[in-house]
Amino acid sequence: MPKKSISSLELAALMNELQFLVNGKVSQIYHPESNVLLLQLHAPGKGKQLLKIISGKWLCLTQQKETALKPSGFCMQLRKYIDNAIIKNLYQHESERIVIFEFEKLEKYSLVVELFSKGNIILTDAKNVIITALESQEWKDRTIKPKEKYVFPPLEINWKELSVKKLQEILKKSEKRNLATSLATEVGLGGLYAEELCRQAEVDLNQIPKEVPVKEAELLVKTLKNFQISITTPKGYVYENEITPFPLLEKKPLKETESYNEAIDALKLSEKPSPYQNKIKTLQRTIDEQQEAIKNQEEKIIIGTQKGELVYEKYTALQKLKEIVEEMKKSKNWADIAKELKKEKKISKINLEKKTITIDL
Repeated sequence: MPKKSISSLELAALMNELQFLVNGKVSQIYHPESNVLLLQLHAPGKGKQLLKIISGKWLCLTQQKETALKPSGFCMQLRKYIDNAIIKNLYQHESERIVIFEFEKLEKYSLVVELFSKGNIILTDAKNVIITALESQEWKDRTIKPKEKYVFPPLEINWKELSVKKLQEILKKSEKRNLATSLATEVGLGGLYAEELCRQAEVDLNQIPKEVPVKEAELLVKTLKNFQISITTPKGYVYENEITPFPLLEKKPLKETESYNEAIDALKLSEKPSPYQNKIKTLQRTIDEQQEAIKNQEEKIIIGTQKGELVYEKYTALQKLKEIVEEMKKSKNWADIAKELKKEKKISKINLEKKTITIDL
């Protein structure tokens, strides 16, 4: 299946399903592949559970136990600190694709699973200082390596707490080509759920973000809250290219499962993609970028044409104003000219520094 990673909303659904692991105990830890971690747990009333974590992709319960011939140094570090530890809390960090396991043994520890970009798995102490990490990483605003304080990546928008007022602010500032793109990237829903949100709210997903009326913003926020209600008890809906925790409005699933975890576990996400698939993906991205550039140029042409037609329509009045300014320049400086021109109602702005005049047509 083409699906290769989890969205923020899907992760929220998974966290709801996995709450029964709280108060469970870590009985074993395996590191079968470079980016795969297996936690063998004993959950209250449920017994043995295998939780598979794929860094940068997602996590889910699995029936497939994989073990390495020799445990890695990272695996040995985790066993040292959290083997036989109790899971005291398990949650998604705000609306980020980050999962936090809070463990308690003789001391308290946190396992931070990052499911965005290349991903990472980080163990911290009670003071949030990094003990070990699957991979050392460094960015402008944070560093992942032992003895460094763990810092969450900056998050501007938390869709779980999105208000109508906040959504309007985002849309008014948006420069995206349409509403769906704004919701996907600036609100953080991803393309699939941004489009689904518009469909279920019966709002045009292709409209300009700045032009979305208040009533439609209210419908979008209300529908998003309905999404959150539906993922409190998610199921698995398998489509050709997607697996969702609730049914999509205009598509019929190929298969349904009792839990979202069950549907996810069917995917072999740790397999490396074919180099041909990577090449196709790169070419498709280039095509998408070129199509976006063409669309932007077409929009600029339309706006430019409209401006030209308006100037042509007002040509006589503009030419007369130009002649008046040229005549005043013979005997007055720009400061005096500005005073005279301010008497004209249609002149909205005069820039003495650039010697320009802004006219309302």
